[in-house]
Amino acid sequence: MDDIAEHKKWLKETTHNHLKRSSQWRRRIKIGLVLVGAFVAAGAGAAANLIDVSIKWPFYACQILGGLMVLAGGAVMEFIDEGAADAIQRANLLSDAVGERDRQISSLEVDFVWFTRLYATARALRDIVEDVISANSNAIDVKQHFAAMLDVVVADKSTLFGIDSDRWNFAVYIFNPETGKLECLACRRPIRAEEDASHRSWSPGEGHVGVAFQTQREIVAGDTSAPEARALFDSPDIARRDEDRKRYRSIASLPIRLTGDPIRGILVATSDIPCRFRFRQKGEETAIDPIEPLRILASALAFAMKAADLQKAVEGPANHE
Repeated sequence: MDDIAEHKKWLKETTHNHLKRSSQWRRRIKIGLVLVGAFVAAGAGAAANLIDVSIKWPFYACQILGGLMVLAGGAVMEFIDEGAADAIQRANLLSDAVGERDRQISSLEVDFVWFTRLYATARALRDIVEDVISANSNAIDVKQHFAAMLDVVVADKSTLFGIDSDRWNFAVYIFNPETGKLECLACRRPIRAEEDASHRSWSPGEGHVGVAFQTQREIVAGDTSAPEARALFDSPDIARRDEDRKRYRSIASLPIRLTGDPIRGILVATSDIPCRFRFRQKGEETAIDPIEPLRILASALAFAMKAADLQKAVEGPANHE
């Protein structure tokens, strides 16, 4: 960053110097044309008064030429000349334009990297789903495949979501009809002990997981400390923990469901940094959408579950026979 700033400073100073020298040369040319033209016109006029009328026309021509030189220097050059102040102003505008161009290039580069990683993530998730499709029902371990899908997204969390040293969490909750609860089937957190620890289960309508399941829509809060989000995301008293509001400052809960199928569960992503997960607003200059990678992951999870169910349905009768 310091090198870029120094380069811009050097570019600005160099441009100023070049434009200033150019302005000085144009001013010298202007003064030269006026002086030389006046001298030629005056000299030709004086000489024409001293010679015979029959040979005065060359001197008259010189007078006209001198007048044209004065006109060029005094009038025409005035329209194309600019002073040092104008040159500096133009240099500033050029420098600002270069800075704006560099900013746009940097923004496009960030967007390009994000799109590249998003495509790579989608391709990796597709490969896992294809493994589920090609496996036989006895070899299908849904929990293992879900964990692998979370690993794919977590590997690029810095590029996809901007997550660095956050206290983050990615989890898959599946609805268990027997208990009537949404239970954590796979989870990824920065600390392995937290992954292996017991996780809360949620009834439909309870907490952000339960609300997303009950309403069957994406529930996203960039900052859960905001009054409008607090009421929606507060857990029931029995499940609430003191650290929840500090740990889950940004939350996204997305349904795991294929079009036309019943909802199977909820994909949850959280961070203790506000606005890690948020809906992209219209008019934003960047093309980065923090929710889009989660949508792709939720779809892949739904496809994997559907594929596993179809495998068991097809191979079940065969094994029974």
